Amino acid sequence: MTPNPRTAMHRALGVSKEIEDAAWFVLGPGLRGKPSALDGNTLTWTAEAAAELLERLDRGTADAKAPMMTNLRQNLEDASREAKQLAVELLFLQSLPLAHEVKSLKVKRARVAEAASWLETPPAAPLELPEELYKGMTDHGVIRDRTAEFNWTIWDHLKWLCRFVQHVDQQTPAAIAKALKDPLNFHELAAGTPGDQPAIRRSIEYLAWPSYFEPVVADVERQEIRDAFASLVGGAKGDSDEDITADIHRIRLHLDEQAGQRIDWYARQLVSQWRKVGDPGRRAWLLRTHSDNAELLTAWQEEEKVTLDVEHLRHLDPGVTAGLVQHAVDEDYKHLGYVEREDTKTAVFAFLTVMKPGDLVLFQHAGIVRLGVVLGEPEHNDDNRRLRRKVRWLDDDGHATTDLPRHVQRQLATSGIVVDVTKVVQALQALVPAEAEPEDDDDAEPAAVVPPVQEGFRPLSRDFAESLHMDLEPLQEIAELLEENRQLVLYGPPGTGKTYLAKHLAAELAQDSTDERVKLVQFHPSYAYEDFFEGYRPDKTDEGQVAFKLVAGPLRRLAEEAAKPGNEKKPYFLIIDEMNRANLAKVFGELYFLLEYRDDRIYLQYSPNEPFTLPDNLYIIGTMNTADRSIAMMDAAIRRRFAFIELHPQTEPVQGSLLRFLQARDLDTTPALLLDALNAAIDEWDRDLMIGPSYFMKTAAQTPKGLRRIWKYELMPLLEEHYHGQLTRAQLEERFGLEQLLGRLVTS
Repeated sequence: MTPNPRTAMHRALGVSKEIEDAAWFVLGPGLRGKPSALDGNTLTWTAEAAAELLERLDRGTADAKAPMMTNLRQNLEDASREAKQLAVELLFLQSLPLAHEVKSLKVKRARVAEAASWLETPPAAPLELPEELYKGMTDHGVIRDRTAEFNWTIWDHLKWLCRFVQHVDQQTPAAIAKALKDPLNFHELAAGTPGDQPAIRRSIEYLAWPSYFEPVVADVERQEIRDAFASLVGGAKGDSDEDITADIHRIRLHLDEQAGQRIDWYARQLVSQWRKVGDPGRRAWLLRTHSDNAELLTAWQEEEKVTLDVEHLRHLDPGVTAGLVQHAVDEDYKHLGYVEREDTKTAVFAFLTVMKPGDLVLFQHAGIVRLGVVLGEPEHNDDNRRLRRKVRWLDDDGHATTDLPRHVQRQLATSGIVVDVTKVVQALQALVPAEAEPEDDDDAEPAAVVPPVQEGFRPLSRDFAESLHMDLEPLQEIAELLEENRQLVLYGPPGTGKTYLAKHLAAELAQDSTDERVKLVQFHPSYAYEDFFEGYRPDKTDEGQVAFKLVAGPLRRLAEEAAKPGNEKKPYFLIIDEMNRANLAKVFGELYFLLEYRDDRIYLQYSPNEPFTLPDNLYIIGTMNTADRSIAMMDAAIRRRFAFIELHPQTEPVQGSLLRFLQARDLDTTPALLLDALNAAIDEWDRDLMIGPSYFMKTAAQTPKGLRRIWKYELMPLLEEHYHGQLTRAQLEERFGLEQLLGRLVTS
């Protein structure tokens, strides 16, 4: 039976005509063995030029901290024109298709122009790069490789391109002709290059055959696209590189037909269908060896890898589910205790499935942190005793642990073999050395000036104090005490403005008019830990079944927000109103510890595998009504962890506030005199029962009828309850009645 001949294909355009035409401007002459398109004279795609350039790249970087182009220029000193011009072409091809998220247009053009400036051209004029090159170097790009491989492996990419040129030059004209007529033959040619680098190889395959290959080069993204849409074309062919490429091609043709045009895999409506839900982007991982094995850590650095010991574990493939990992570890590690098995499950699942190329990795040893970027998928060592991933270590000297921000140090103290420290990924990325030359942009508009974040609370203003009708000095002292202790309680009799002051003081210190950084909760007798921090709540599943879901409470939500990268210097405030009405030991639980030791972490009863810490920039203000319960009856643990500030009608900042309030509004000051007379009639040992000014700040207090209602229905019931069994109603009226107090004011 004669096999069907393969349908002839043409190098039709793909996603971007500018990029693909510019690529062919360089690739076409090179693949055909013709002079370089840059000057029309120099033969660059030769085995000799490629070998010379490769030898100079193999010399490595003279200064690991210097920009890549500085090291490349030093390596190419005294090189032949052919080798230097080949370097220009390969730099161009490596960066040409990259989107601005990966490499900015300015950097792409600057690199190619700088490399071209190294060419010795006397006595002729300096080489001017053809317009065809610049037309193709657009800012939008087509490869949006989220693995960061194109940023951190450019040296390796250039080496592979040199080997590719050597490999092409060694082929017969017939083999080259076949590769230029059929994309699968071109793939065979490219894949035959020694020392495969899949990302750059796939980029070249796309630039050569954009009608067949896609500008999707990362393994994880190719797999996600194929798996998401395979059902549209009758299922997947297989899991080999060639099978996935063929599947994606069939899927793309199907979607092209539906859309009526060439689709873009990274268009918003498509990417939401294939990219896994909840993908956080770049993660950060802390890895440890057993017993801090210095010899193994040295091997990690020298061999540019990280490993995970799996000596007793059966073979598990990359991408394995958490359930399969749990079953395998439970069966194969019965000799370990429960805690070690749980750590092993977490580490294996993270290493095989969650960790992705482009993630940051780090390890600690002898007080130094080394940082790197994951470049490879997980592989098994030949003896199956370890898993490994390729890593590019980014710094030779590392960073002293003590020099890192405190919130980073806390995360790095988390126990485990493979620990997800993505919470501090932005702080870690700030430690990554710049891989590109500095960008000088004289034409760019000046960036908006961002005012520096205020360190600590800024002083309160006199205008703020006057708005509260209080003196500035006691308010400033409260603010300073809150900044020092991070948690305090405002306590006092009813009506002294505890909640009012807490809300306005927090808003002023936060400098946030949206209240996003100030939250208020109210405690009550049935309030519990599950309401305040986190607990399980009934939830309806997609199948309509009832399940229990872990739900965060106000403290956890605000703490998570305060701990986000970029928020470390912004103050966040949680106000707990009527704090003493709840069972505080029950509500706070193990969080008592963190109130005193903010630098430490604890493991929570509902999240035992996730250490939690209270961020330094989270402040807690509680209010307590001493008429409900004396603070002398408070739990000693709470008293030790909070500073207590009394707000009392006879002490600042409350004393005199009602008079200032009335005078500021040109109102009758009689209510202020009545308040003083009422509190003077209450015995000193009953000072917790004295009345605050807020009762008289109502509009009703300015009319005789309204004042009598306040007295009869709000104040006298409080006094009757307190003096029940001690004073008769007639005695109460004689001592505290409105008419009697008004009469005393007249006679005095």
